[in-house]
Formats: sequence, C-alpha cells, structure tokens
Amino acid sequence: MRKYFALMFMLLISGCTNSVNKTEFVNPIFNQPLQPSDIGEGEVYLTPISIDMRTPKDKNLVAGKGKCELIENTQNKITLKCAVKWVESLTYEDAQRLLKKKESWSQELGRDISKRLSPDYSEDWYFSYKIKEHQYSKDYICVMEYSWLSKEPEYKSSSPYCIYNKSALSKSD
Repeated sequence: MRKYFALMFMLLISGCTNSVNKTEFVNPIFNQPLQPSDIGEGEVYLTPISIDMRTPKDKNLVAGKGKCELIENTQNKITLKCAVKWVESLTYEDAQRLLKKKESWSQELGRDISKRLSPDYSEDWYFSYKIKEHQYSKDYICVMEYSWLSKEPEYKSSSPYCIYNKSALSKSD
C-alpha cells in the first residue's frame, strides 16, 4: 500500500514539474527582450504563452502578436507554436484597389491583404530560439531565431538577436 501511495505521490509531483516547464522558461534569459542584430528586424518579447514582435523603425509599434504554446523548453533552446496576427500597414481600401486591377498578381495580393485584415485571421507559426555557442561579447548573448509556417516542413527564415547579459555585468562589478 505504501508503494502505491509513493507511486501516486511521484506521479503527482512529476505532473506539477511538467506544468511548471510549460509556464516558465527553463532559462530565464529568454524572458528578456530580444534585440535585433539586423537593421530590418524589430525587437521581440517572449513569454511561454505569447509573442510580441515590434517594427524595425519604432519599438512602440506592433508588427505582430500571437498566443503561443511552448513546444520545446531547454537551457539553450525554446520553440513556440503561435497563432500570429500580423499588423498590416496596408488598409482595406488598398486591398480593394489591388483587387480592381487586371494583373493576377495584384488581385492575389489584394485577396491576401483582405484576408489578413480580417479580425479573426491568424497564421500558425513556429518560432525557435537557440543560444549560439560562440559569443562575440561578454555583454550580450547571441540568439538565432528560426521561424516557419506550420504547414512548411522546415524553417522559412532565420534572424540573429542579442540578449543583454546581466550576469556579465554583476561579475565585473
């Protein structure tokens, strides 16, 4: 009987531990804003249940937001599956103008913009962030972002980011 209670207790504890890994990053460094190394990217803010991407020109302007599920959570890598709503710079009127043109590419673009402007529309994306092994500065930790649409077999794009290394600052003081 004791073995049964001990087994139940261990299962309960392991279930609690597993749920903590879904609500917190194993490595708290991923809680900090990701600063882009590329001028064409904006800052990224992550939580285990959300992603917030800002525009390259102004970190106060949202480029995209999403609700996420934490798929992978290790010391050096996290992967999120997110339903992302992109913020479009084009308007519904722009989409209508494109739809009225004769060229098939402009009509396709107009349909795509109209679909993205719908309040219910979002795309399922995977975002994987991996700490690079070789660091160029003790003040920053380099992180690579790999992103792809859920229907694609492998990553679509990659972008380098930096995270300010607070521990390096405390060691040098």
